[in-house]
Amino acid sequence: MRKREKQAEDADGGETALNHKSIRWKILVPLFIGFFVMAAAFIVISYVEFQEFTISDCVDYAKGLCGLIADEMDAEHIDDYLKQGRAYPGYDDIEKKLYKLRAAYPDIQFLYVYQIREDGCHVVFDLDTDEVPAAKPGALIPFDEAYRQYIPDLLAGKEVPSIVSRDSYGYLLTIYNPIFNAAGECKCYVGVDYSMDLLTNYVLRIMQQILLLFAIVVAVIIVVSVIMTNRGVVKPMNRLENRAYRDTLTGLMNRTAYYESVQHIDDRIRNGTAHFSLLMIDVNFLKKVNDTYGHDNGNVYLKKAAEMISAAFGAEHLYRIGGDEFVVVSEGEGQNRLESRIDEFRAAVKRTQADDSLKPWERVSAAVGAASFRDGEDQCAEDVLRRADKAMYADKIAMKAERRD
Repeated sequence: MRKREKQAEDADGGETALNHKSIRWKILVPLFIGFFVMAAAFIVISYVEFQEFTISDCVDYAKGLCGLIADEMDAEHIDDYLKQGRAYPGYDDIEKKLYKLRAAYPDIQFLYVYQIREDGCHVVFDLDTDEVPAAKPGALIPFDEAYRQYIPDLLAGKEVPSIVSRDSYGYLLTIYNPIFNAAGECKCYVGVDYSMDLLTNYVLRIMQQILLLFAIVVAVIIVVSVIMTNRGVVKPMNRLENRAYRDTLTGLMNRTAYYESVQHIDDRIRNGTAHFSLLMIDVNFLKKVNDTYGHDNGNVYLKKAAEMISAAFGAEHLYRIGGDEFVVVSEGEGQNRLESRIDEFRAAVKRTQADDSLKPWERVSAAVGAASFRDGEDQCAEDVLRRADKAMYADKIAMKAERRD
């Protein structure tokens, strides 16, 4: 009798074990499939989105660079540059500055200035590279096939979209930006060619890091799910958490808080009561500090930057919206001393950079750009931030040009 009871218990135990195993796999198999599908979608979407973001970032940099180039050359003398070339006074000085600007951007493969005519592109400036010698001033360059559909717009002096092409010069992202004279006539275009091979490699390196982090997170979730299933307590316990408004590293307000503030600003723009300025501040060399001295010291670097920015502009309207990006919202009477505060901040950065008693990760460097709301022109706060961002990039370019190391 006892033997039969024992056999029944063993049979029940075996059935229970099978049931548990069945339940476990019924939960885990869809979970695994879901994660793999999610991972595939994540890889594709992240790659496309990040590549588009990188290209957009390059376009913004190129526009800022083109603006600096436009400031260096006199549009009224473009025809003189074409006819006389290096014999024209000041031509060589402008060319040297173009070389310096290109050197600040290692991703730029070609930098040139063309005057567009019906017979092709007439060279105003063209910079040498290791692989391709520069064309002489006045030389005629045939239209690139990729831009043939935009020839009417180029002849009309209009802006044209950036184009990714692959030809004898390589795999390039090409950006044309017009330069106008005082009468509003387009006299030439600044051309910037980025190496898409370098940009793609950069995107792939970032993607590898993201995928590694994603794989670790997925692995941890799966392990936890298996443990919870084996204990018989697996339940749909995923809950959405309210996003905090404070950045955990610096203690400043974060991106979420910034977006909420922007909504209120946009409301005031619609109501006609807006009066504000935005500052975009980008901390330089964060990646270099992380790679050279470790992420702990990189965090110290960011905290030091946050302290300096807070000291200059006040923490009550300061937001950390990205890894190395900060935004200051200045409203009302706070705008009266904005320019002087920017000057004080830049002076503080220079003092910190020159202080040899500080550790390398304590010597903060940052670029800053400001823009004020223009009533009747700006439709939202994003329009103002876009101009502040452009000014910040111009400041970053100027800082790179001043460096001697």
